[in-house]
Amino acid sequence: MTLEKWLHMIDCVVDVIYMSKKGKFTKRRIRVLAVKDGYIRAFCLNSGAQRIFLATNLLAVELVSRHAS
Repeated sequence: MTLEKWLHMIDCVVDVIYMSKKGKFTKRRIRVLAVKDGYIRAFCLNSGAQRIFLATNLLAVELVSRHAS
């Protein structure tokens, strides 16, 4: 997904498949907070904490809800 498309996902809840820098794959449900310089800042609903994701390492994205509540 392009960064431009991520800008439209701000405040949305999405499921993502993410590959860490160490090559580990995880599935997370996140609420997108901000998009900047190739990074996605989000609140991870799995861990209950804010996380920063490298956009190029987000391998799959599925919209769960348009606006977080």
